[in-house]
Amino acid sequence: MPNMMPVGSNEPTVFVIDDEAHIGGSLVNLFESTQRHAVSFLSANEFLANLSTDASGCILLDIQMPDMTGLELQSKLIEVGNPLPVVFMTGNGSVSVGVSAMKAGAFDFLLKPFNSDAVLAVTDKAIARDAEYRKELSHREKIQACKDRLTPREAEVLEFVTQGLMNKQIAYQMNISEIMVKLHRGRMMKKMEARSIVDIVRKYDLLGATPYNHIAS
Repeated sequence: MPNMMPVGSNEPTVFVIDDEAHIGGSLVNLFESTQRHAVSFLSANEFLANLSTDASGCILLDIQMPDMTGLELQSKLIEVGNPLPVVFMTGNGSVSVGVSAMKAGAFDFLLKPFNSDAVLAVTDKAIARDAEYRKELSHREKIQACKDRLTPREAEVLEFVTQGLMNKQIAYQMNISEIMVKLHRGRMMKKMEARSIVDIVRKYDLLGATPYNHIAS
């Protein structure tokens, strides 16, 4: 029987989804024998019913399954904004299926039958990618929280500072005195927890950057 439990632990987990119980069970045993946390599900719907928004790790997903295929589940996860990296498993040896999965946003794919070392290596990389993504996301959220504390004037100064304008130029653009610009600028830098202009520009650029991509390079 597959090892099933609610999906939503702070511990990085490999979520194995395969309609063949013996495959799911074997993979869970492999991961647990190497001190890695794993749980298995017999269908995509079963996984979704137990999925928590705070789940971390990666998904090891069979492409060909009844009711909802692996590709359909992947599409649904993307639709709801779930960031877990997906590693596909396929037994038909079709390179085109693997290519389609990668184009759709998969982290990687494995051809059945696969060896233990390959499974452990690719899932370790996927989990590391997920941890990197979550670290970046946490950093972005902290910066956004700082930006949300700015007054409209301070936010306006932030925009001009990141464009490279000097205080005198900002004063002209905002139709206020240079002294007021310095006051707003000082408060903005403090609220943004920025140590320098380079620091504030980096933080501003990070907020506008495309979220970290889970697709393997």
